[in-house]
Amino acid sequence: MMPRPGLEGKLRFGFVVLGVLMVVEVTEYLVGTTIKGGAWPYLAILAVIGAWPILQYFMHITHLWHPEK
Repeated sequence: MMPRPGLEGKLRFGFVVLGVLMVVEVTEYLVGTTIKGGAWPYLAILAVIGAWPILQYFMHITHLWHPEK
Protein backbone atom coordinates (compact mmCIF):
# COMPACT_ATOMS: atom_id res chain seq x y z
CA MET A 1 0.00 0.00 0.00
CA MET A 2 1.43 3.35 -1.05
CA PRO A 3 1.41 6.17 1.52
CA ARG A 4 -0.74 9.16 0.77
CA PRO A 5 1.04 12.34 -0.33
CA GLY A 6 1.87 14.53 2.63
CA LEU A 7 1.43 11.76 5.18
CA GLU A 8 5.15 11.70 5.98
CA GLY A 9 5.11 15.42 6.77
CA LYS A 10 2.10 15.07 9.02
CA LEU A 11 3.66 12.14 10.83
CA ARG A 12 6.92 14.04 11.28
CA PHE A 13 5.01 17.06 12.63
CA GLY A 14 3.16 14.77 15.03
CA PHE A 15 6.47 13.51 16.38
CA VAL A 16 7.67 17.11 16.77
CA VAL A 17 4.54 17.91 18.77
CA LEU A 18 5.10 14.82 20.89
CA GLY A 19 8.71 15.89 21.51
CA VAL A 20 7.64 19.40 22.52
CA LEU A 21 5.10 17.98 24.95
CA MET A 22 7.69 15.65 26.44
CA VAL A 23 10.12 18.54 26.97
CA VAL A 24 7.40 20.65 28.62
CA GLU A 25 6.39 17.79 30.93
CA VAL A 26 9.98 17.08 31.99
CA THR A 27 10.48 20.80 32.61
CA GLU A 28 7.30 20.90 34.71
CA TYR A 29 8.57 17.98 36.76
CA LEU A 30 11.96 19.57 37.31
CA VAL A 31 10.47 22.93 38.27
CA GLY A 32 7.98 21.27 40.61
CA THR A 33 10.60 19.20 42.38
CA THR A 34 13.43 21.74 42.60
CA ILE A 35 11.57 24.92 43.54
CA LYS A 36 10.15 24.37 47.00
CA GLY A 37 8.14 27.56 47.46
CA GLY A 38 6.40 29.69 44.89
CA ALA A 39 6.63 27.34 41.94
CA TRP A 40 2.98 27.69 40.94
CA PRO A 41 3.41 30.69 38.58
CA TYR A 42 6.08 28.81 36.63
CA LEU A 43 3.98 25.66 36.58
CA ALA A 44 0.93 27.62 35.39
CA ILE A 45 2.92 29.12 32.51
CA LEU A 46 4.28 25.70 31.57
CA ALA A 47 0.76 24.24 31.72
CA VAL A 48 -0.49 26.83 29.22
CA ILE A 49 2.52 26.19 26.98
CA GLY A 50 1.79 22.45 27.12
CA ALA A 51 -1.93 22.91 26.55
CA TRP A 52 -1.53 24.90 23.35
CA PRO A 53 -0.08 22.08 21.18
CA ILE A 54 -2.75 19.73 22.51
CA LEU A 55 -5.51 22.17 21.59
CA GLN A 56 -3.94 23.01 18.26
CA TYR A 57 -2.80 19.62 17.00
CA PHE A 58 -4.96 17.01 18.69
CA MET A 59 -8.22 18.91 19.29
CA HIS A 60 -8.06 21.11 16.14
CA ILE A 61 -9.25 24.20 17.99
CA THR A 62 -8.60 26.47 14.98
CA HIS A 63 -11.36 24.67 13.07
CA LEU A 64 -13.83 26.58 15.24
CA TRP A 65 -12.78 29.81 13.54
CA HIS A 66 -11.75 28.43 10.13
CA PRO A 67 -13.99 25.40 9.42
CA GLU A 68 -13.21 25.36 5.67
CA LYS A 69 -9.55 24.35 6.17
